[in-house]
Parts: sequence; structure tokens; C-alpha cells
Amino acid sequence: MKFSRKTVLGTVVAVSTLLTTAACGSGDDSGKDSSAGTVVVPDPGGDLGKAMKKAFFDPFEKKTGIDVVLSSGEFDAAVVLTGVKAGAPAFDLVNINGAVLQRFRDSSALEPIDYTLWKDGVRDKIAPVKAAADAVPAYYISIVPAWSTGKLGDKALNSWADFWNVDKFPGKRTLAPGSWGAGGATFEIAALADGVAPKDLYPIDYDRVFASLDRLKPNLVKFWETGAEPIQLLTGGQVTVASAWNGRVAGAQDKGTSVASTWNQSILQYDNWALLKGAKNAGNAQKLLAFMMESGPQADFANAITYSPANSAAFDLLSDDRTALLPTSPENVASAVTQNYDWWTAAAPGTDKSNEEVAIERWQAWASK
Repeated sequence: MKFSRKTVLGTVVAVSTLLTTAACGSGDDSGKDSSAGTVVVPDPGGDLGKAMKKAFFDPFEKKTGIDVVLSSGEFDAAVVLTGVKAGAPAFDLVNINGAVLQRFRDSSALEPIDYTLWKDGVRDKIAPVKAAADAVPAYYISIVPAWSTGKLGDKALNSWADFWNVDKFPGKRTLAPGSWGAGGATFEIAALADGVAPKDLYPIDYDRVFASLDRLKPNLVKFWETGAEPIQLLTGGQVTVASAWNGRVAGAQDKGTSVASTWNQSILQYDNWALLKGAKNAGNAQKLLAFMMESGPQADFANAITYSPANSAAFDLLSDDRTALLPTSPENVASAVTQNYDWWTAAAPGTDKSNEEVAIERWQAWASK
């Protein structure tokens, strides 16, 4: 399956990455003077990678002398788990999507977090999702209803029901594919559009979801395949309304693109920091994590990219203008719907499959009609 914003690589490429990064974790740091040691972390690349480097990794290296070794290539959960089971984890500290975290827990692939290294009070400030014994939220993003202001003018959507309302808001639509499971939030979106209250969203009623999608299907141009595609479809004129990640919308607006969005019923998603079992540089990984979760670096991260900080105290260090762009600001989060990853990864009643696996099977059958 395709997890969130990360494209799964082919096995050959992923194994190659695993072997290369495992070597880094063993102390091969490309000739750097790393007397203070190293810590190996996957590099997510793009704007996210740049923001992490600026806010977290470079300041940590300067403060501690510990080298943060960034391994390029997309994160493939199956390959990473294979490395852990073999006793040769490719990384020390990893960034795991919420819908995938349970796979690592089920495989006993995570080390407990050493909260004694954290500054007093920091753990209590991790919100709205709390820090766990083996994982802590890294940042928050949202999938929002977005539209072309060039086509709709002053008309503004305020819900997923508006997304479905092609009479009031005419034009073609695009959503993420349900084959991503929880990744694109399409199941939650279709249920909310059909009038399901956020508090009643889980367990998801698949019959209701697909009946809702049936109604929209004549107006769907396609299911988008990358985070950039919704904005491309909006600006290219192929669609008028799209589901999109808030950061993509903000980036387009910064470039003067005629797109808008609403925070109402935004679908809040998050990734987690976690330490891999058997990490070669576990001590340094614990230090890096403790540093990253302080309010200062968290605020620097939110200033570098429109993802919300995990440490709510960071909002005290952000301007009002910047806060308004972030998914978990007090105003924006009030109407948000947080994805329930515990439900997505739980066993579906009467089956040996997860709810996500069942959803994907239902999707594939529906999409093939």
C-alpha cells in the first residue's frame, strides 16, 4: 500500500538504501571527524527535509558536535523492519507515519524513549496527541478542501459537504485514491460529506462511504497520486475543487496562485519520531530527539514549513500571522478531525485483516466497476 506522503520504493532500491545506511550507522561517516559520535536519520527530502535540517539537525550538530547523518531515499517500512529483525537497523531515529506505527510495535521494533533527557515540562506540552512510551508526534499536517478562486470567485467552501455540492460550487473534483488507506483521508472525507458527525466517524461505515463516493464519481476527474498534483490540477484548470495538504496550498499561495482553502473539517494527520530496536547510536538518537522537542527548535521548524509543531509551547514563540497558517493553532484545530490511527490499524471484526486492509480491498472493488 502507499503510506501517506511517502512513495514506496522498489525492493532493489530499498535494499540498496538499507545496506548503505546500515554502513553509516556502523560508523562510516564519509570521512567526517565525528569524535562526539553520529546519529543516522532518514532524509525526507524536499521542503520537509530542508526544514528539519535548518531547525533541528544543523543546530543540534553545532550544540553537541554529534554528526547527524542523513540517508537519502524514501522510507520503506517493510525494508526497515527487515533490517531491525536482522539485527542491523538502517537508522537510529526514524519518522513513522501514524498509520504505520503499529506495524513497528507489533514487530517489537522500537526502543523506549528516555524522557529523563527531556527538559522539565516538555513532555506535557506535546499536543493534541500525547507522547507515548515508544513514540512521540513529530509534526501535524492537514488535508483540507481547496479550490480555484479564479473559477469560483468569491464563493468559498466551508465543509466536505460543500465539496460534494457541484450545483453551488460547479466544476470537476479530485481526491486522493482510497488505495492509500488512511493516507489520503478519502474515507473520512466521503463520510463527512454524507453528514456523519466527526464524533461518530469511527468505526467508518464503508457502505455509507461508497454510496457517497458514487454520488461524486461523475464529477471526479481523477484520483491524485502525489502531494503536488492537486495544486497542479487546480492551476491547470482541470479541476475546480480538490482535497490537498495544507502545506501545498500555502506554498501555492506564497507564489501568488489563485487557490484558497478552509480549515473547517480539516483532516489532521501526524508522523511520529521513534528509535529503532538495536540502533547503533541509540544514545545520540535520544539526545537528538530531546533537543528537537524543545519549544525553540519546534518554533524554528514551524517557521520553516507550514506544519504544526508537536510541542504546543512553540506557539508562544510564533507570530500571529504564522500561527494562522498552522493546522493545530487554537483556532484551526477547533474544527479539525484527527485521524484515528488506532482504529485504522486495529483488526477488522470477523477477519484477520486490519481495518485499513479491508478498506483498501473495498476500494479496489469499487474502483474497478
